[in-house]
Amino acid sequence: MSEEYKGVWVFSELPQLTVELVGKGRLLANDLGTTLTVVLAGSIQNADEYIHRGADRVILLDSPALSTFQVDTYTDALSEILSQQKADVLLIGATKTGLEFAPRLAERLKTGCVTEATRLALDAEKKYVLMDRVAWGGNVTETQICRSKPQIATIPRGLFSALPPDPSRQGEIIKLQPKIKPANTRIVETKPKVTQGVKLTEAQVIVAFGRGVRKKEDIDMIQRLAQTMGAAVACSRPIAEDLGWLPEEQYIGLSGQKVGPKLYFACGISGQIQHVTGIRNSRIVVSINNDPKAPIFEFSDYGLVADIYDAIPALVDTVKQFSKT
Repeated sequence: MSEEYKGVWVFSELPQLTVELVGKGRLLANDLGTTLTVVLAGSIQNADEYIHRGADRVILLDSPALSTFQVDTYTDALSEILSQQKADVLLIGATKTGLEFAPRLAERLKTGCVTEATRLALDAEKKYVLMDRVAWGGNVTETQICRSKPQIATIPRGLFSALPPDPSRQGEIIKLQPKIKPANTRIVETKPKVTQGVKLTEAQVIVAFGRGVRKKEDIDMIQRLAQTMGAAVACSRPIAEDLGWLPEEQYIGLSGQKVGPKLYFACGISGQIQHVTGIRNSRIVVSINNDPKAPIFEFSDYGLVADIYDAIPALVDTVKQFSKT
């Protein structure tokens, strides 16, 4: 490990994802014998929580220019701080903001960036972080190494667990004022995105479907099951992106939503790694598929080899009968 580059750093605009990154960052920092730093832009309301959960330092970038995300101003701010501090590893949340921002930051710092990494581990000599990511539509998992510093990876939500808080843990909160050039773009107006029903990331029960549903009209069958179970409806990526049957915010997978419900029903979903990555935090997974060799069964707690057009109506009737008793 180079003496010039030290420390694991974490950045995300989402507090929950930041907590998850702190959990993984703490483990990496312990193995490397170094410190863990969290970077915040515009607010210190969660600073103590991050320290309680494993951070040694929280750096607040204090500038009005960072109150609203703009990729060029955030790149200016983070690149200046990281150039001065010489971080070894930087974990960035793989949100839409993070995925736009991280490659630009890597280019500014003349280093590499592994996007949407699914696993992080140190090599035998603890010099580099081995970063796994899914490629070729989920058919290949490749391991990459960034030999320049800082080693940057974007991490999807739900991959790593937060550490339990320790209120007695002490750390340092630092305010810095980075030099930021005027933005190249101007935000005219922002509007909140309107969503209906329960957010998938907050749902306790989810009924999801894939290409096993043959027609758009047959989604009614899925919705009846979801209504009977008190569940949210979700889908695999092809349903939303290729067919357009549901909005993009309702598909689950590596590049979609990452969920952790108590109960997850996979109806007619093959179970490629791209999808499984999005449900790995589910407590119980129940799968229905007419292919006994479908990969989803390897990840399921309970599996039923059957045609969903036969199984789902029978399941709805059974649940209704039990609910009456």
